[in-house]
Amino acid sequence: MATSRRNFIKSGCAACVLAASGASFLESCSSPLPLVKAAGAKAGVVEVAANSFTAGNMLVVRTKQLECDILLIKNGDAYKALYLRCTHEGVGLTPAANKIFCSAHGSVFDLDGKVVKEPALRPLQTYPTEVINNQIIIHLS
Repeated sequence: MATSRRNFIKSGCAACVLAASGASFLESCSSPLPLVKAAGAKAGVVEVAANSFTAGNMLVVRTKQLECDILLIKNGDAYKALYLRCTHEGVGLTPAANKIFCSAHGSVFDLDGKVVKEPALRPLQTYPTEVINNQIIIHLS
């Protein structure tokens, strides 16, 4: 059976959209930032060794206590913890050098967690941090 020009174009466009979606998904699954798997000894608390910051001022922290990762940002002696879950529809986010991206619907956040590009309307959830005995303590509750 011969393929019509219309069906050929429709199939070709569908293949291109599928390929672009797959590449976008794969890109969103990885972050160029170092990943630290934190063992939460106590519920509601995550501990990260301060010496985990070997290069740069950002780490992605993964804990079994949360569905999504935490972006931990070092600024001098202070630390900021942002929950990498989009406030639009709860999708995991991908941090980059100076922005945080949602590959699902295109929201963008700055490194303070503020919305730079909608559809998200609310800022990212932040967690208080403190440093005790060279451990960065992230308080989840």
